[in-house]
Amino acid sequence: MSAKKKSKTRKGRRGKGATEIRRGPTRDPGGTGNVGCVILAAGLVVVALAIAAFELLG
Repeated sequence: MSAKKKSKTRKGRRGKGATEIRRGPTRDPGGTGNVGCVILAAGLVVVALAIAAFELLG
């Protein structure tokens, strides 16, 4: 009867399932990355100005 081989223990692999998404380093969005932010900010300014105009005019 041959002796059983000891299985090697893996360190640092806890919590890695098949459904885990591997994320690389974060990418720099560049100059077009904040377009949505600019659109939202402009929309908020327009709404604030519209409310102010309605309050002042009647």
